[in-house]
Amino acid sequence: MFNVKNITKKYSDVGNVYRGYKDVSFRIKKGEVICILGESGSGKSALLKSLVDLEKPDNGSISFEDNTTTSSYVSQEYTLWPHLTVLENMTLVPELNSSTKQSFRIEAMELLERFNLLSHAGNYPHELSGGQKQRVALLRAVMTKPDILFLDEVTSALDPELTKSVLDMVRVLAKDGYTMILVTHHLSFAMSVAHRIFFLDQGELVADQDSVSFFSKQINPKIKSFITEIARKDENISVYKGREQFQAYHLNLMRHLPEGSAVYVAGAVADSWYEPMGDLYDTYEKIRHERNISWNMVMYAHGKNEQRLVSEKPELNQFKLMSRNIQNPANYNVFGDTVITQIFEDEPTIIEIKNQNIADAYMRFFEELWRASEAFK
Repeated sequence: MFNVKNITKKYSDVGNVYRGYKDVSFRIKKGEVICILGESGSGKSALLKSLVDLEKPDNGSISFEDNTTTSSYVSQEYTLWPHLTVLENMTLVPELNSSTKQSFRIEAMELLERFNLLSHAGNYPHELSGGQKQRVALLRAVMTKPDILFLDEVTSALDPELTKSVLDMVRVLAKDGYTMILVTHHLSFAMSVAHRIFFLDQGELVADQDSVSFFSKQINPKIKSFITEIARKDENISVYKGREQFQAYHLNLMRHLPEGSAVYVAGAVADSWYEPMGDLYDTYEKIRHERNISWNMVMYAHGKNEQRLVSEKPELNQFKLMSRNIQNPANYNVFGDTVITQIFEDEPTIIEIKNQNIADAYMRFFEELWRASEAFK
């Protein structure tokens, strides 16, 4: 839907450091999420501004396959109208292009409720936190029904807690199927949400890879060094609360684990996991089967769904029954360097820990549970 061919933009070339970007080409399909990574000054924001027509490239071409394609751009500065309320900010542009104001206000209120901002509908921007302002800016962009969302370092001015609230929203928008091109410095976020990764080095697009290959099969030494350095700073504990986040997390996990991966699950309680996935469970299973990702699971009890899975795809579903005398500390999954604990009371919640030592420790405990459990019948 989007074609970029040999575009170049040069600001300066002081001290042999190129400012801008040069000879960049790529194509993007509908529904793809692209994360642009690179060191400071590598040309990421300059490229994004040209893609959204805020700046003209010196040469080359940018074209949409459909001339009616629309886009929205969200920057790190929020850019909300200070004299308008949250609701008025969200509905201003749609209302300018229509005579039916009420329908837009209803839609805006529904979006605010979905993302826990409804109580701020009548607030002015100066009454909001930075994270709230940025989430409103994102929803204002969504209200215009864009075909492509361009997001430029939308969390750079926020503290870690507020950053998470914004990134959680972007994850849900990705789950909804929006085509997005975003500049970010959050490596774990890029790993979890992107279909493809672009890497810019002094203005050159030196990598355009699917996210799994970019992170797990990287051969470029400079990029490998970048990943290692950023990952060292980015390692943390993340919490995802509610059905929207639960669904978005698991769908993105299936899309971004390397093909043929195994997920090790301990303490699953029959059908508790399936319920919060709702109508998206079939999509999850389809992706899992297509990418040959297996479940190895020990549980206290099993239900009809587990029986069906073992019957239909035994090679991807290895289940065992664990004695209730065994005290398992939590419902947890292990994959690679990551452990997630899942809580199903009140609202589904995921606690993610990215740490190889912790993952290794949980994996050893899983292996003990596996040896002590009975074969699934």
